[in-house]
Amino acid sequence: MVEGRGGMTPRAIRASLTVAAVYAFFLIFAQFSFVELMRRHGVSHAGETTFLGMMAAAGIACGFFAARVAPDSCFLRAALAIAAVCGGVAPFCAHSIAFGAVALLTGAALGAATVWTAALLPSWCGVFWAGLGTGVGYAVCNIPVIFTSPPETQAMAGAVFAAIGAVAVPNPGEETQDATRTGIPVWAMIAVFTALVWLDSAAFFIIQHSANLKSGTWGDLHLWRNAAVHLVFAVLAGWMLSRGWLAAVAGSAWGVLAVAAFAVNGAETRHLAGWIYPAAVSLYSTALIAWPGWFSGARDIRSAAWRAAWVFAIAGWFGSANGIGMAGSLRHVPAAFVLISGIVVAAVLWIRRGGWQAVVSVVAVAAAAWATQREKPRSLVDVPDAFHGREVYLSEGCIHCHSRYVRPGSPDEAIWGAATPLDEVTSETPVLIGNRRQGPDLANVGARRSEAWLREHFLHPRLLAPDSVMPSYAHLFRDNRGEDLVAYLRQSGLETLPQRMRTIASWSPSETPSSDRGPELFLRHCAACHGATGGGDGPLAAKFIRPPANLIEGPFIWTADGPDHLPRIMRVIKFGIPGTDMPGHEVLRDADIRALADEVLELRAN
Repeated sequence: MVEGRGGMTPRAIRASLTVAAVYAFFLIFAQFSFVELMRRHGVSHAGETTFLGMMAAAGIACGFFAARVAPDSCFLRAALAIAAVCGGVAPFCAHSIAFGAVALLTGAALGAATVWTAALLPSWCGVFWAGLGTGVGYAVCNIPVIFTSPPETQAMAGAVFAAIGAVAVPNPGEETQDATRTGIPVWAMIAVFTALVWLDSAAFFIIQHSANLKSGTWGDLHLWRNAAVHLVFAVLAGWMLSRGWLAAVAGSAWGVLAVAAFAVNGAETRHLAGWIYPAAVSLYSTALIAWPGWFSGARDIRSAAWRAAWVFAIAGWFGSANGIGMAGSLRHVPAAFVLISGIVVAAVLWIRRGGWQAVVSVVAVAAAAWATQREKPRSLVDVPDAFHGREVYLSEGCIHCHSRYVRPGSPDEAIWGAATPLDEVTSETPVLIGNRRQGPDLANVGARRSEAWLREHFLHPRLLAPDSVMPSYAHLFRDNRGEDLVAYLRQSGLETLPQRMRTIASWSPSETPSSDRGPELFLRHCAACHGATGGGDGPLAAKFIRPPANLIEGPFIWTADGPDHLPRIMRVIKFGIPGTDMPGHEVLRDADIRALADEVLELRAN
């Protein structure tokens, strides 16, 4: 059991707040909002990578500098004050030089603060309070009002967290408590933490950049649950560490993280990953902040600081960067990532003669792999992903023929949907407003076209739009790119659907007389789905989950006989039926819409 300074005292509470502040600032600012702020201000991908590299380099350098300088509460306060300034000024940065300066200062402040905090903790409180602080830090970042805020607000929140930490740092006192030795070699535990951080960073990056994985794990609907899980398991880790169970915490963290990594890959088990992934992160994060001071075998505070510098440099900065780098454009967490990290963790546990822990971990992962790999209706690489679809949109040059900007107060709104807020348009990197509009505007296309329609249009453009100059993109569907592009377009403008419905309901055709082009227009725009005679048997009919309506016999769910019959048919032709595969013909003149409506009524009458 780890002894000393375990009770609830003002000093222990302040120490716990300090830990919470360090973690919260790192998570909400350094990992999230700083990156988003760079993207909003047009920093290139190469520039973003450079600045994050500068932050890591500064963090490693200042971590070792902090170990060389005798750890002191006053120094820690200064580091957190610098962190607070970085968070406060970041929203006002507008040039690359400013972002570079903030990256360097943030890395320097975090590198020093993490080392000094880990080294000083045993002199302030018991290890349980380190767990509580870790849980509070993670939980606060998952509060919806913070997690879903714009990056400017998140940066300010990070500044507030760092400032609270600077104030909470316990005053200098009897900082002489020795650490408890555990018999695990320092190099071995650094290897364990590196494996855990590496696997976590890779899995986090993959999930965060895959819409379908993200929505099933820590999406906006699950934030309060995530906060609670983080807090509970960090406190549990603190309690386990207070009993001296470091190996059990590390082994359990990897086992749970491995199960989560397998579970997130399956649609039926993804919800399980949402519950246990935060648990694994809190378990190992608590052990990471506690190990240098209590479990590294350090003789005094200064030697604890050196161990902290090494573990945060290798496991924290280096392990995280490599995990993200190796994740690349992956769409699922590879089994190889889990097994590689598992071999490292199991080897260390076996060296410590804790073979039963290694066996339990391996059995847990094997069971998880068997359970999550049972359901394989589609290859994992075939799961559509909107994030990668945006990259396809850019690489295929869609921006040259399609705009993504509905001009406020213009006729665009009736045709293409709700106007696009300017700040939303300019926040994208690169901005996808479009060069010119040769084809339809795509800002709200997800509210106007179904997934099946979009797919068929890419395959056979002129079957659905006879006058289209768009080429076939069938080649994109030889791999994942086509489905990814469909997923990206399908999510565009879905939030505008309620307003779209109101626009449809309020639309009334002009008094323009019907043209005489009804049969011609029907063959050009409707026969591909409804058939040349309106029987619902067109060449594309089998491509849709619900076959197109039989316009001769019905049933006519959307345009049944009754009051306002003709205008309702015209609305369906003009705007389609949102939520179905029936598209609108928004650009046709009212006279042609009326002619098509008359043709439909003629088919029904015969």
